Amino acid sequence: MNRWLHQALPLLILIALAGLTIWLERTTSIEDKPSSGKLRHDPDVIIDNFTLHRFDLTGLEQHTLTASQARHFPDNDSTEMDAPKLLYTGKLSPTHITADHATVTKDSKQVILRDNVHVLREATHEKAEMTLSTASLTVYPDDELAVTDQPVRLTQGASVATGVGLVADRSKELYVLESRVKATIERNSRP
Repeated sequence: MNRWLHQALPLLILIALAGLTIWLERTTSIEDKPSSGKLRHDPDVIIDNFTLHRFDLTGLEQHTLTASQARHFPDNDSTEMDAPKLLYTGKLSPTHITADHATVTKDSKQVILRDNVHVLREATHEKAEMTLSTASLTVYPDDELAVTDQPVRLTQGASVATGVGLVADRSKELYVLESRVKATIERNSRP
């Protein structure tokens, strides 16, 4: 038996080494499959001169969103935009919203505008032009609502109001400054 073990020992060592080599190769190998990109924050679509038109149920254009560039990210299904412009039309006076950058959430229910946000509501026969400026503004386009927790400057004609935080409802033409409000209101002159 000692002779048999002596002859089989090199073969047993070779089998053990081959098994160890296979185990090491499998535990240290890097998977060569291409990644789908779902785990990375890389754009899968880039669009220059992007334009999106949204219509209400009657076929009337509700708003238009444009950007110099839009990039869609599959990992969180969001879209980043450069130089976004949101134009509300419809029954009320046109309202223009611009910023340096924006993020559109995956369900397109929110547009988060940031950096140099400006809002301009065009003048009507009854109301002077209204402007608003802030650092960031979250817009709910379908509901025509906007909110921010940042400092805001609001002007209408010669009237000026500043504050921190804002809730704006375009359909009701209601703008509510939430805190630290200071205002200078122009009086209407009577004939």
